[in-house]
Amino acid sequence: MASLIKWLLGLVLVVVLLAVAAVVILPMVIDPNDYKPQIVAKAKETLGRDLVIERDLSLSVFPWLGIETGGVRIGNAPGFEADAFAEIEQLGLKVKLVPLLSRRVEVDTLVLTGLRVNLEKDASGKTNWDDLAAADDSAASKADSAPADDGGAPVSLSVQGIQIEDANISWDDRQAGQTYLLEGVRLVTGALAPGATVPVEGGVTFTSNKPAMTLKAALDATVSSDADLAVFEVADLVLELDAAGEGLPSGGAQLRLKTDLVADTRADTLRLDNLEVSGPAMAAKGRVAVASMQSNPTAEGKLSIAETNLKTLASMFASPIETTDPAALTRAGGDIGFSYADGALKLDPLKLKLDDSSLDGHVHVLDPTGPVVRTRLTLDQIDLDRYMPPPGDAGDAGDSGAAATGDSGDASAPPAGDPFAALRPLDFVGEFTIGSLKVNNARLRDVSTKIVSKKGVLTVDPMAAKLYEGTFNGRVVVNASGKTPKVAAKKSFNNIQVGQLLADVAGQDRLLGRGELHVDITAVGLSEAEVRRSLNGTSRFAFKDGAVKGVNIAQVIREGSSRLGLGGDALATGTPGQTDFSELTGSLTMTNGVIKNQDLTAKSPLLRVEGKGEVDLPRDTIDYLVVTELVGTLEGQGGKSGSELSGVPIPVRVTGPLTDPSYRPDLEAALSAKAKAQLDAKKAEVKQKVQEKVEEKLKGNVGEALKGLFN
Repeated sequence: MASLIKWLLGLVLVVVLLAVAAVVILPMVIDPNDYKPQIVAKAKETLGRDLVIERDLSLSVFPWLGIETGGVRIGNAPGFEADAFAEIEQLGLKVKLVPLLSRRVEVDTLVLTGLRVNLEKDASGKTNWDDLAAADDSAASKADSAPADDGGAPVSLSVQGIQIEDANISWDDRQAGQTYLLEGVRLVTGALAPGATVPVEGGVTFTSNKPAMTLKAALDATVSSDADLAVFEVADLVLELDAAGEGLPSGGAQLRLKTDLVADTRADTLRLDNLEVSGPAMAAKGRVAVASMQSNPTAEGKLSIAETNLKTLASMFASPIETTDPAALTRAGGDIGFSYADGALKLDPLKLKLDDSSLDGHVHVLDPTGPVVRTRLTLDQIDLDRYMPPPGDAGDAGDSGAAATGDSGDASAPPAGDPFAALRPLDFVGEFTIGSLKVNNARLRDVSTKIVSKKGVLTVDPMAAKLYEGTFNGRVVVNASGKTPKVAAKKSFNNIQVGQLLADVAGQDRLLGRGELHVDITAVGLSEAEVRRSLNGTSRFAFKDGAVKGVNIAQVIREGSSRLGLGGDALATGTPGQTDFSELTGSLTMTNGVIKNQDLTAKSPLLRVEGKGEVDLPRDTIDYLVVTELVGTLEGQGGKSGSELSGVPIPVRVTGPLTDPSYRPDLEAALSAKAKAQLDAKKAEVKQKVQEKVEEKLKGNVGEALKGLFN
């Protein structure tokens, strides 16, 4: 027994001596650089690329089986500009030897320094990795056909850390004329092992030429997992971004994201808690939960946005926004609940504040294709005029839009500046209510409408509001399914103070009074010229106790009759500068922009007016005849007596451009008509007197004859 123990101890000693000898002697007798030619040849066979290893290979055996080298370069594909596809300045990998015997892989810190990867696409769309992708597919096919090695216990893996320093990745797309560069890529981690808590930090600088910008990113977090590597927790994740360049403020824009992340691979869920996003003039907090990540992802969460200056945000990523009111778009925030499932995104509930306005409701994007949108929103009040571009901006935009349209050479593409290009695929149903609305200086209350868009046809029906002591109801249909949009509108204004409305909207109150207006029109096109040429439809109106400002018909007649010596100085004219009426009614027919009226009737204490004529919108002219009849006298009403024209119809011709028409009374025609009427009356009077004398004469002669007969 003693001899057996002695023999076993001797055997162990021999094994130890052999192991020590292997550790000491093996690196001395085996030079890995002797195998460089074989390594290069195998790479050439596998990749189809030249492989260069400039530095010596350094081999270690115990306790770490490792290799270190540098100056590794993989050749580029033929026809591309960069000298190399990839380069590595320093590479080191060590694996602990003894744990390999127990199917445990313990890797020392993986060191990768000075990585350079040059990705390219030529003008034809070919990339410098297409051949490598083909090689990978071939290798994968061979691997799939090889028998699987499912024997033995599963292999466990642990890594002391990863250290990637000074890595650069470039992308040159000559087909699109774009270049991107990731430089200074850095990733450093602690020991990686199941159940371990691992600090992670990294950074990168991204630059591009279209748009010309630079983005610096820095990441810091602590990562942990369970023993089965199924649940990962990322605590205190902080991502900082610093962007500068085209469309951004001169001082750049900084954004900071902080959150706690939990990913469960077994449950297939991801959760972001304590989410915080902050940057210039903005801050938001919230949470996000994602389920079924690998099969059919769904998400839900909430985001609370602190008061934000939208103009500052816009200036970070685009040209600044200018508004008529400089204070507009400077205070925005609110709470948004959101969910995503089966391709549908729902913002519900939606509670937002914009300056002095509050919005409540929901927006459901049921399908991003189109898209398909359903929404219901309630706004307490808003002044849209505050958000319009300052005077002069609209004209500049219009000029550039026209130039873009003219330069377009693709007949199949929608014309540049086509405002309905996005409308045609849109499937939209929305209901909106506004407590108080100001638009184009018109003031409305209790506004409600429903908007439906389907296959390029936009319908706004109903439209209802209260305005200027009256009500408004209407319906508008815009058919943009074809190349040229068609517009149809029905509108009714009832019991409106039209003077206040015109004063606010048009800046002038040429028509005063309370009344109603009904319009049923159609037009083709969008520009003012197109609408003028294609306007068709009907309209009717009725106003009471008002005035037409800008012309006093009685004054025009008085001045004309005074020049003719017809006693015009004695004629009452009413309110200076306007024609008062107690009632004004009429109807319009519109045919290709020519508006005709044949039944204008106006009544006032001084005048009785009838009118007919037409307005030619394409030519911007008016040719209208107003026939006025003066009342006999106003003396009983405290006014002056009438002139010789009292009771005589007086035509007044309105002609010329719409912006500056002329008013010309035809007093001679009126006097001729009166003289003819007087002459006709005189003739009738003379004829009557002659007839009476003849009859009297005849009666006398007959009487004398009868006397002679009986005497």
